Amino acid sequence: MKTLPLSILIAAHNCGDSLADTLESILASLGAAADQAEIIVVNDASTDATQTVIDSYAERLPQLRSSRTEYRNVGKVRNHAVQLARGDYILMVDGDDTLLPGALEHRLETLRQTSPDILLSKIIEVRQTPSTVEWQPTEPETLTTHSAVERFLIHRDYQAHFIGQFFSRELLQQHAFPDFICYEDTWLFPQLLIKSKKTLFTSAGFYLYRKHAQSLSSAIDEHKIACLIAATQHMDEVLPERYEHLITCHWLDIANRYHNELRGTTQGNQVKARIARVGIGKFLLNGKIRLSYKRKMLAVRKRGL
Repeated sequence: MKTLPLSILIAAHNCGDSLADTLESILASLGAAADQAEIIVVNDASTDATQTVIDSYAERLPQLRSSRTEYRNVGKVRNHAVQLARGDYILMVDGDDTLLPGALEHRLETLRQTSPDILLSKIIEVRQTPSTVEWQPTEPETLTTHSAVERFLIHRDYQAHFIGQFFSRELLQQHAFPDFICYEDTWLFPQLLIKSKKTLFTSAGFYLYRKHAQSLSSAIDEHKIACLIAATQHMDEVLPERYEHLITCHWLDIANRYHNELRGTTQGNQVKARIARVGIGKFLLNGKIRLSYKRKMLAVRKRGL
């Protein structure tokens, strides 16, 4: 089966009102390189017009393929889409986001010239899609494994988003997403940074991420917190010990945001024990730790869960 430079994967769930705009932005972003990419749309348990939009575009776009699932689980949907992919690289796109015109055509050339395992860039968060945002390409820098992991852990330049980032298909097919309803990217992202032999980063953002009024934290429940704790625990498992203090900052975020939900629970005891294992003196003296997290550490130690 013929391979292509790029597979664009869309996990679509009830995005009938926005999917057409997303697909049009992908085509505009590919420009003259449209024949170098395939678009795979996985419709997971949609109950709106999502499939109608998919069928309409499949009739006129030979590079679009689709699949229907009933997983209701984003980790399973992403793994399914990855297995369908034929591209050398994989780009994941949400069904209500936008890509800047001409950006993917440029990114494909960068991938061809540099052959990284991972190409990262900043994501542009928007409440509405602004017409004033323009694509301004810059040359990528090569990151050491240490730099890539450290920037991720301190949320410098990029976070655990698979949307808007390029990963080699081989790398993703070797390391699957967990069967999580959320935070599946937080679980897998640090592992791929460790496994990558060549990681690039550019500050030139091309992916407009639609920031919703509703978020995971606004409708948090025990299951979602369990996924977040499992993802953070996985950081401890796959990253070297030298990153323990930076990972602790992620544990502090959990304790700080969800202390009411965690108080007196088994999950809460797990979070408390993980934070308590870190020597407070060394943590406070660590120059990599922001002052805000040092304050959180003191507050959590004093308050407990």
